[in-house]
Amino acid sequence: MTEPASATPLMAQYERVKSQYPGHLVLFRVGDFYETFGEDARRLSQELDVVLTARAPDASGARTAMAGVPHHAVDAYLGRLVRKGYKVALCDQVEDARLAKGLVRREVTRVVTPGTLVEDRLIGGPDSNYLACAVWDGDRGGYAVVDVSTGEWHHGRSVAPGLSGLLNALAAFRPRELLWSAPSERSAELVEAASREFPLARLEAAPTLADPSSGAGGSAVESADRRLRAYLEATQPRLVPYLSPPREEGGSPPFMVLDAKSLRHLEIVRPMNPDDPAGPTLLDRWDATVTASGHRTLAFWLQHPLADGGEIRRRQDAVEGLVQRPSDLAELRGRLSRLPDLGRIGSRLASRRIQPAELGTLRRALHLLKAIRDERARWAEPGGLLDRRLEGLEPPPGLLERLEAAVPDSLEPAPAEASRFKPGFSPELDRLRGEERARLADLDRLEREAVGRTGIRSLKIGYNQVFGYYFEVGKAHVARVPPEFRRRQTLAQGERFTTDALETVELRLRELREQLQRVESELWERWLEELDRSVPELQRIGREMGEVDALAALAHLAIERGYIRPVVDESTELILRDARHPVLDRGLRERFVPNDTELDAAGVRMLVLTGPNMSGKSTYMRQVGLLVVLAQAGSFVPARYARIGRVDSLFTRMGFTDEIGRGKSSFMVEMLEVAEILREAGPRSLVLLDEIGRGTSTFDGLALAWASIRHLAESVRCRTIVATHYHQLTALVESLPGARNAHLAAQERPEGIVFLHRVVPGSTDRSFGLHVARLAGVPPAVLGEAQRLLDRLEEPGSGFPAGPGRQRPVRYTQAILLPDHRTPAPSDPLADELRSLDLSALTPAEALAWLRSRQRDLRDRPPGASP
Repeated sequence: MTEPASATPLMAQYERVKSQYPGHLVLFRVGDFYETFGEDARRLSQELDVVLTARAPDASGARTAMAGVPHHAVDAYLGRLVRKGYKVALCDQVEDARLAKGLVRREVTRVVTPGTLVEDRLIGGPDSNYLACAVWDGDRGGYAVVDVSTGEWHHGRSVAPGLSGLLNALAAFRPRELLWSAPSERSAELVEAASREFPLARLEAAPTLADPSSGAGGSAVESADRRLRAYLEATQPRLVPYLSPPREEGGSPPFMVLDAKSLRHLEIVRPMNPDDPAGPTLLDRWDATVTASGHRTLAFWLQHPLADGGEIRRRQDAVEGLVQRPSDLAELRGRLSRLPDLGRIGSRLASRRIQPAELGTLRRALHLLKAIRDERARWAEPGGLLDRRLEGLEPPPGLLERLEAAVPDSLEPAPAEASRFKPGFSPELDRLRGEERARLADLDRLEREAVGRTGIRSLKIGYNQVFGYYFEVGKAHVARVPPEFRRRQTLAQGERFTTDALETVELRLRELREQLQRVESELWERWLEELDRSVPELQRIGREMGEVDALAALAHLAIERGYIRPVVDESTELILRDARHPVLDRGLRERFVPNDTELDAAGVRMLVLTGPNMSGKSTYMRQVGLLVVLAQAGSFVPARYARIGRVDSLFTRMGFTDEIGRGKSSFMVEMLEVAEILREAGPRSLVLLDEIGRGTSTFDGLALAWASIRHLAESVRCRTIVATHYHQLTALVESLPGARNAHLAAQERPEGIVFLHRVVPGSTDRSFGLHVARLAGVPPAVLGEAQRLLDRLEEPGSGFPAGPGRQRPVRYTQAILLPDHRTPAPSDPLADELRSLDLSALTPAEALAWLRSRQRDLRDRPPGASP
């Protein structure tokens, strides 16, 4: 297929639109289809599996590739395109083709990108849908994040320096679309890192600012705000006035620092294993919300735990107040479950993507919210956090009255020809509707008269878009039609006719409906403009409602599962009694083994864990981290007692990954993660390290592990849990102030190893690696050889450390690895004789004489001779 050398008028119109929207896939309305042409057509055909065809040859004989989708199903195709990362511009016919003089006028009426969606069916669920802008100056960076579907806007400056600090600040938002700005020499680095961190996001260079100097003065945050707003003004201009003022991340209330790795390692909202996207996460197990906005709120809280003690306690007070009112709590949750997603309804109203039936839903919701607000004393103590949130559910002034006056009483989706307004709202609209009913009555009269004149009882008046109104007569009665009936269409089962009278009524009805449509559309737009002033309030109420739902969900879980309120204070302690893993506990129930934790930055602040493989070291560390996250998010926790000195940052290093595509081995990735923790951790941090230094030689790894934990214990002095298989570390830890050893207990029984999953004091020198290998199905012959080598390595004199406290250097000798049938090394007679001497029976003179004799023997022995 070749591209046209000279375009037809239609193609010239298409090319003008295409040039105005570079980088967009343009869907061009032609009749009942949205068409694409040229390269866009080939791309559409490939991505959506639709037929690729071609336009008829133009005057030069050239043919243009073409592919399209039906206009009535365009939203389904749009959803698929934006999920694949496309920007789409919809170009619609903006005048009636029957009234057009020449080519129908077309304009782009809608631009759709992954980060600017407002329709639930395109977003794909209740999760937040963030558009982000990252500005990096080569050191620290600023960011701005917006969810246009709810109107929330966040911005801030990265806490840690470097590109990783900027991406860590964005990690909890998981943007669907990311705009970026960086110095030209660093832009490729930013794009590569962002693509790796957010593989599902669409990336694009941020708009260039017309006056970049106004953002100078050093505010990367201001630059990110302005670039994000510029992008929205080009793609969603109607929504820009209704976006909430930016909310400073790290301001008030401050949030705990949770970087990208910690979010991933702790599996807060997505599984650590990318091959198991359905794996359980903290959000999965904790999401008892009953509204879409509640779900989003809870997800935000879990990814942004509070770091301000007062804010944490206020949230806990609200949850505890509901826990003390179980029956009222159930009533509140029942009412909340009947509420729609108000924030998104507000955004769809502002963007004119709202359906008339949704306004009926909104009216009902405002009545429900008003009742909840008026009865708030049932659920909250006056002046508390929950009371303030409930008080904020008051409907926007005048909105409920406007909806009552205009919206039809039926909440069911109405057919296209039904009025969007109830009778009595507009006298002009009522008059036109009355005239329409009169013309429809004329059609009924014409049908009755025709049946009476012809005696054909099956004669009916019908309608289709091609022929308009017609009389339809079966084949058996065609001969009985009167002479004024003019044939319009012949069918297999009958004939269709028209008359002057029918055409007169049809003409009047068509003109009336065009007038009715024009009047109603103009009235609809004016009325929606009146409702626009309520959009910010609807979005705010949606957020307030989400917080109420999230608090109620946490209270519900506390009651249902018997959770306790943790003490979160300004101490540096971390005390957990009979604590359980908040995710695994739900699946294992009584089989899960609870454990204690006791750390204090002013005392024993580091726990070094040893224990067999599969004994639960990683699970225990994740358990501690998740309970801290939950406590500072305001939740009750699964434990008998919990006291948590406020944590301002949580760092983890877990798992074993590489980045071969970037030339980074697994050990390099591990060291980068450890380096970041050592650099960024502070006295109020909680650090969880699983296996430091295992990706290199034993001595290098041991030295790095020891130096790292010593730095954390003595210099940073933060609460830390380290898991290791370097059992030599345990002897070193005993001399390290503020650190102690513990291990996960296991028992050797005749049937094999039994993991007790209980943390107990002290260290262990057994990893039971061969037992795990046996469980994994390693062949018996290999296991037998491994056991033989292990036995020899653990023999005294082997040169290998035998356990805690042994400081012999490790010497890897060939002899140790020789199979059993090899000839053993010859013994040393001198050594044998020395071992057999009874020193207590020798006099000093005898001992000296023995030494002289042996010295003489050695001098007489030729060099290199065997003993």
